[in-house]
Amino acid sequence: MNNTGSSPFALPLATYRFTCRAEDTVSLPALADPLWRSVFGLALKRSSCIREGEKCRACSLRFDCDYAFLLMGFNRPHTRHGITRHMHTVPPPLIFRCRVQDHASRVPPASTFAVCLALVGTANERLPAVIRAMEDAGRLGLGRKRARFSLAEVVQDGPQPPERLVAHGRHGMAPGLPAQVTIPGTPRTIRFLFLSPYLLPSDTDLDQGFGGGRLVMQIIRRISAMHEPYAGHPLDADFRRLKELAAMPFFLDGDIRAEPGYSYHANRKRFLAIRGDFLMRLADCAPLWPWLYLGQWLGVGKQAGKGFGRYHLQVVE
Repeated sequence: MNNTGSSPFALPLATYRFTCRAEDTVSLPALADPLWRSVFGLALKRSSCIREGEKCRACSLRFDCDYAFLLMGFNRPHTRHGITRHMHTVPPPLIFRCRVQDHASRVPPASTFAVCLALVGTANERLPAVIRAMEDAGRLGLGRKRARFSLAEVVQDGPQPPERLVAHGRHGMAPGLPAQVTIPGTPRTIRFLFLSPYLLPSDTDLDQGFGGGRLVMQIIRRISAMHEPYAGHPLDADFRRLKELAAMPFFLDGDIRAEPGYSYHANRKRFLAIRGDFLMRLADCAPLWPWLYLGQWLGVGKQAGKGFGRYHLQVVE
């Protein structure tokens, strides 16, 4: 392993664990993040919107609204530089990242369960709005049966230890303290393991999508698009060189499975759900390592905020 790991970016983040207590029997799917994004989004919009009936994209308050900022990623015109200069929206800074289970589960009344999410950069300043929306989500109820729950406590559990209590019952809130992820030295070989499905258009050529570096470049672009609006300054990186490295044949053996499905959008657009794992050789591609490592917190793909495209890296050598 190369011990000279360094980071080309300064993108602070914080991860939070919301401990909830079931008031009714709560049914959770194996991948619960999309469900949480739905009910939380409804609660946040109800608490944020003061112009009911007006579309968010046409609202003059969209750059100051908690819902539009946290879940829609509206990009202020005067902050659009570099990779974001032509982007009206950037990847939203709130990312659900609950533990993916092997099967659906049921939580009986009075038992507790956890909801996990990450806030990137300046989104941590809106943590009080996130906590209030999660409390409101508990009153709205979860799933078809609208199972109710209450919020017991909120703990910041990352990106580095130790854990710290942020909110407990009605006893006030402490601010979130985002920090940069510490990038370890570059390994020679890693295993890339998808924790949740990575969604691609149904007509994607998988050989081109992986062997050609599409996956790696999507990770790089996602981090780049989040850096300026949420870290407060442009990202200085040699993207041409990164693209050249991403196109190198450093993908080794693996077990990748593609399953057809439908997106969670109302238009029912078709997609491929990619699962599995594969090896990557980084000996000659060390500059890619910090991006891949940070991406474990941010995910990859347009649906990453809803919990899709999450992955874990295991060092092989």
